[in-house]
Amino acid sequence: MERIADNRVLNELLEPDGGAFCQISTGELNYSLTGTARQGTVLLIAGLSMHRTDWSPELIAGLHAAGYATLTVDNRDAGRSVVLGRHTGFGAGDEFRAEYGLVDMAGDLRELILALDVGQVHVVGMSMGGMIAQHLALIAPELVHTLTSVMSTTGERAVGRPQQESKWVFLTPAPTDSREAFVAFSERYHAALAGPHFPDFERARETASMKWGRGISLDDTARQLQAIQADGDRTKRLRRVAVPTLVVHGDADPLIDVSGGAATAAAIPGARLHVIEQMGHSIPWQRAGETTDTLAAHFQAASA
Repeated sequence: MERIADNRVLNELLEPDGGAFCQISTGELNYSLTGTARQGTVLLIAGLSMHRTDWSPELIAGLHAAGYATLTVDNRDAGRSVVLGRHTGFGAGDEFRAEYGLVDMAGDLRELILALDVGQVHVVGMSMGGMIAQHLALIAPELVHTLTSVMSTTGERAVGRPQQESKWVFLTPAPTDSREAFVAFSERYHAALAGPHFPDFERARETASMKWGRGISLDDTARQLQAIQADGDRTKRLRRVAVPTLVVHGDADPLIDVSGGAATAAAIPGARLHVIEQMGHSIPWQRAGETTDTLAAHFQAASA
């Protein structure tokens, strides 16, 4: 798969006409539904502080070519979505207080799927998005054709630990005083996530500029991080997942060690683990083809 360098194509894949808005019970979600659903629709759930425009355009293009529509969405407290709510108690109880939980974020997406009337979807979540995807498969299995948890983990503290040199990304707030400062920070952030093999600083600058134009809030990211921390260990809950599940992880992930992916696959009955060589905590264009092919094979096996 070739790298997409045309800005016009990038905009068509990531931010066509600014997306659309869907009213749900607690606010509104900004989403983009593109491609033709000849084989079905893939819901792509973004990670911590990610906007829906941070997904790999090569992955989206590959899914479209394989016959799938893609549904990307700004999670609550990200991008242009405006959703408020309180924690429902499905996570770790009083161990850590949060304004809302990952299950609430999954509930937002359940409402979106129903409102758009797209039927069952193939759910693919990256990092925090993988955690939300796990919850969505638990609370709305009737809407989930397949589950794919990408570079995510179970919440068990002994697995999926970040490398020491990458921990700063959880502790260092992004600058919000100027576009230039934010883009420079995003390049450093990208380097910490991508790992040593496939950094793409030009893409990091492009997506950072797009994100800056869509809106940045440090308080929003903090609330998402609190939701992750409050959720606790999902291992026992994951044993109840009853949809076909694939776990994808890079063996060079510096933010969530591959042991997190292995533990996820071990916890979910019948789940399969696919490890991608040299991939870090992002999907580089050099591995987008393998990722697309792996996802499509998973979707097709569940549809056979």
